[in-house]
Amino acid sequence: MSEHQYALGVIGSGHIACIIVKRLIDSGYLAADRIAMFPSRNLTAHPLPTVITEDLRAIIQESKQVMLAVTPQKFGDVAATLKPFATTDDVFVSVMAGVSTQRVAQELGGPQMRVVRAMPNLPFGLGRGVTGICRGTAATRDDLEETRHLFNAGGVSVVLDDEALMDAVTAVAGSGPAYFYYFVEMMMAGGVAAGLKPEDAQTLAAHACVGAGAMLLEQGASPRELREAVMSPGGTTEAAMKKLEDSAVADHVRDAVLAAFERGRVLGGGG
Repeated sequence: MSEHQYALGVIGSGHIACIIVKRLIDSGYLAADRIAMFPSRNLTAHPLPTVITEDLRAIIQESKQVMLAVTPQKFGDVAATLKPFATTDDVFVSVMAGVSTQRVAQELGGPQMRVVRAMPNLPFGLGRGVTGICRGTAATRDDLEETRHLFNAGGVSVVLDDEALMDAVTAVAGSGPAYFYYFVEMMMAGGVAAGLKPEDAQTLAAHACVGAGAMLLEQGASPRELREAVMSPGGTTEAAMKKLEDSAVADHVRDAVLAAFERGRVLGGGG
């Protein structure tokens, strides 16, 4: 039997935290009574069948892992509240964008604190997410492996040796679904302009993108190779791609990802 009352304690119950917790329960990875969460207005409005407690000491000291899911801007104040209860026996898993493991450890007690950083994305809730993971200086390989296993309940994970790359993970994977949704919106708008009903345009665009993503994962070919396989000389796809190239869409998308990357660094105080 585990020496901890809870497998996971959760501080912060925003959208991503609730998605993670719900997936862990729905997938059978954790029983609801093995998760302790601090109460919030969001949980009152959207309740989860977990243990809800205001006992921060219990959440930290009685949990095998403690997920930190507050906004980066609020972390300093939250850390000051948690610090009296934190020890080197605790493992903190941060899903805060831009906040380094070094900063988390320092504000919770010093460099000896065990911190693992993770950046999941919203498809985690469907079991189709991807999570970037790295460990802080004091975290053990077992801490990293347990965290990787936890997040694999919602998809796949990528372990990074260089924490400096975590802001890039946020920009590509964390924000990535929003880029996709935006592109689908634009495809829908084009379809409607060509005469399709909005609902039909959404079905066609969404399934085209999901199918393309599945091919990218399953066939092992590069995006360029698959794109070129769709194009034929003088055909419809070539006409579309020429328009995208003339409009410098590639440059704009790259710049958008870099903007998200830079914003992540700012939110974390520079890394």
